[in-house]
Amino acid sequence: MTSNSPINPLMPVKNKKIKILQQCRICGASAKYCYFGVISCHPCKMFFKRNANAGQAAFVCHFGGQCEININNRHICQSCRLAKCFICGMSTDRFQVSRQIKSEKNTSVKKQVQHQPKM
Repeated sequence: MTSNSPINPLMPVKNKKIKILQQCRICGASAKYCYFGVISCHPCKMFFKRNANAGQAAFVCHFGGQCEININNRHICQSCRLAKCFICGMSTDRFQVSRQIKSEKNTSVKKQVQHQPKM
């Protein structure tokens, strides 16, 4: 096979990990994973996680709601950044139950099991 010949899709190829970096849909930074339904960077993931439940009413844009969100200015307008998170498709439905709530549930189940009569 010469270097100009097309690659045969049926020919076995060595298994190599290919690292594909994508851009965060919110700020344009490099991103590897999909968080809350959108490919996003870790800072935007954490911003959304901290602020999504408060809603957009918690923040006010001082520039008419038209701020451009990018890697250099993403920290300036929280209102527009949160709006862009929702516009891009981030969803609070994808939040997981926190570990604290899980441990409280486990503790209450353990107490119920301890108080049941033994047979």
